[in-house]
Amino acid sequence: MLALLFVLAFAKANVSFSQFCLGIRGGINFAQLKTVSSQSVGVNIQQSLDTKTGYVGGVFARIGSGIFVQPEVIFSAKGGNINILPTNGGSSQTVAIDYTSIDVPLLVGFKVGPLRLNAGPMASFTVSNNGLDEALKKYSSNLGDSFKKASYGYQAGGGIDVGSFSVDLRYEGSLSEVAGVNTLNNVNFSQKGNLWQLTLGLRIL
Repeated sequence: MLALLFVLAFAKANVSFSQFCLGIRGGINFAQLKTVSSQSVGVNIQQSLDTKTGYVGGVFARIGSGIFVQPEVIFSAKGGNINILPTNGGSSQTVAIDYTSIDVPLLVGFKVGPLRLNAGPMASFTVSNNGLDEALKKYSSNLGDSFKKASYGYQAGGGIDVGSFSVDLRYEGSLSEVAGVNTLNNVNFSQKGNLWQLTLGLRIL
């Protein structure tokens, strides 16, 4: 829907067909989960600096030449590790968390020759997750689903175009929680995700 609105807006402004392209892109994520806050839920949750590698792929449209708008719809596999320390004692547990999402970034950028710089907001919709809920349920049976159905963030980075191919390197950060647990209306912990993303794109139109 966003892509259609921007195509119509630029068409009304007499943007030529040569200033519109459609393509696919795919690659890898190097993701982490950042623990924002932590209180007692029977466990202490600590941030891990380990990086989780996942895949990413989807479609993009680019409208404009020197200055452009680039909406995308991307399927992305993310995650990270956290360290769980039981408050009643016992050894710590490192939990690997995997989750997938459909990301909808809306980037604005500029291009000089083959080089591009772009940045913009992103909406992210969780498709599946595993790891975190199972680990927390060992300490409490009333936590429910910790992952948010939707979260918001941003992407910023650059790329290079060579013929019909493009290479992009971006940083993705969270503006809202991707996961969290609430007990009696008190936030016990919350997490935000961040990642580096490297992709190869192919223009098909």
